[in-house]
Amino acid sequence: MKGLLIKDFKILMNQKRFMLMFIFVAIILSFSMDTSFMVSYISMIGTILTLSTISFDYQDEGYSFLMTLPIKRGDYAVGKYVFTVLGLASFWAISMVLQFASFFIRRVEFDLTETLAADICLLPLFIFVAAVLIPIEIKFSPEKVRVVMFLFFGIVLVVAMGGKALLGRLEDTTGSDILSKLDALNAVNPVMLILGVLAISVIMLSISMIISIRIMEKREF
Repeated sequence: MKGLLIKDFKILMNQKRFMLMFIFVAIILSFSMDTSFMVSYISMIGTILTLSTISFDYQDEGYSFLMTLPIKRGDYAVGKYVFTVLGLASFWAISMVLQFASFFIRRVEFDLTETLAADICLLPLFIFVAAVLIPIEIKFSPEKVRVVMFLFFGIVLVVAMGGKALLGRLEDTTGSDILSKLDALNAVNPVMLILGVLAISVIMLSISMIISIRIMEKREF
């Protein structure tokens, strides 16, 4: 598995110009937008770039070659999850450093506990995206994956916009601020919240990994 991780790391490094460009754009935008945007933006880009290594494996009969190596098919699937988690964690950590640097440069006051809790709670979102897309990337060819990813993000966008519209309609109908009723969440212990978020993330990844391993074992190359 070490060799697979090294291979993926080298593939990722070949895209360093794109990574630096996206990070530069995030830094520029952070001065005109909320700094939480920087964390979500860089983390999402990191997730997409790490997942793109699967598409590179398809090129030039890469899968056929990899399966001739002394590795199990399940090792390939597990390796993708390990690399994705490491990549996502790295990009997320970089975004955190840039976020706090932006705070100090702009002299913005912030609550350290609330900021960390909010940033950590973003992780399940990207882990969910990875958990959904990794089996799809392994199952289908890059051409089909592009269509599936377009549909996936389209559905997410429609659901988000529909949920926001529905929430606004309910507030107009009831005459009350529904979001204000969620203030009770502020009383939740941040440590327990973080542990709960991490537990959910582990469960999502575990289920996705089992699916990916089964897909790899049944694939023909």
